[in-house]
This record gives sequence, C-alpha cells and structure tokens, in this order.
Amino acid sequence: MNQPAFRLVMRKGPMPGQVYELVKNEVVIGRDITNDIVINDSEVSRRHVRLAFEAGRYVIQDIGSTNGSFVNGQRLMGPHVLGIGETIQLGENVQLVFESAYFDPAATVMSGSAQPAGMPAQPVYQPPPAPAYQQPPAYQQPPAYPSQPGYSQQAYVNQVPEGPEEIPVALKKKGANTWLLAGCGCLVLAVIGLVIAAFVIDYFQLWCTFFGFILGC
Repeated sequence: MNQPAFRLVMRKGPMPGQVYELVKNEVVIGRDITNDIVINDSEVSRRHVRLAFEAGRYVIQDIGSTNGSFVNGQRLMGPHVLGIGETIQLGENVQLVFESAYFDPAATVMSGSAQPAGMPAQPVYQPPPAPAYQQPPAYQQPPAYPSQPGYSQQAYVNQVPEGPEEIPVALKKKGANTWLLAGCGCLVLAVIGLVIAAFVIDYFQLWCTFFGFILGC
C-alpha cells in the first residue's frame, strides 16, 4: 500500500484519540512491543487480533486472545470484513473505530477524487424533490333555491291543494255491512256460551253454588 487508506482511532483505552494509520497489508495488534500496533492494557493479549488487507478491504480475525475480540458488540468467531465506522473492542477496556483515512468530519459525502483504491464509489445522496404545491379550488357559493334549474315560481302561484278524495258510497255500505255481520256473530256466540254454561251448571247441580242468594238454597 503506497499511502494509508484506512486507520484506527482509539475511542477508549490508555490513549483515547490516538490514530493508527494502516499502511501494511497485515497488521497485528497486541500488548507485546513486537506487534505493529502496541496497546499496553491488561485486557489486551500479547497478540490479540490480526488485520489482513484483501480485495481492497481489511479483514479482522482474533488470534487466540484471552479476553476476546468484538465488532459492534458481537464476539468474533471467525474472519470479519470491516466496514467504515465499525467499532472494535479488545477485552473490556479498549475500543477502536475503523475509519477511512480520507474521512472528512465536516463533509457529508466522500468525494470521488478522494476515494481510496479498491473501494467502490459511494453514490452521492440526492434528497427527493419536494412535491409541487397545488392551489386548492376556490370555494363556490351554492345557488339560491329559486335560481336552480327547473324551478318556476309561476307554477306554484294560485294553486290550492286538493282535498281528500271522497269515499265511494259502495265502500261505505260494504263497511257498514261488515260491522253488522260482526255484531251478529258476537251475539250468537254469547247465546251459545250461555246455553253451554246453563247445561254444565244443571248437570253438576251447581245452581245453589252460583245462584244460592237468588234461589234461597
């Protein structure tokens, strides 16, 4: 690698804010002074993790550390391709952030000319266009009732509503006959009921029971 394309920035540990430029294809991190990046912390093993540059990206792998290695809170169980902004944790006390060496905190998008070799170009974010404002239709007052189509004031002048139709004489007679027949039917039923009641009273000798105060029984 001719120039550093990536770097590690210590967020938490013995030297917060320390920047480690990644200028080699293989970088070993640990507590031993023979490592490429030396971090003197009790939670860091003598040889803790290895970063290998492959196909334009760095791949991190734990190399038998005692307290473990984590990326974004997940323990490393094998090789992991690092992404920009991911957090590497060594044990419990050390945190490193993987960044691009061309990262500009004041810029929102990485420029194409500063894109490191091997990394795909990042598309520039284009905000969606704001929807065009449409003026709501003007409110129209509904027309007055007399001006509505088909309305004619003259059609209602000098018109008197007709009274109820007269009931035909034949219907009146039919109704009277119906009431007469109904009255006769009720009378016949009443007579039949009295006859049946008298028969029952005589059969069971109940005259004194019902009419004792009249017959003097």
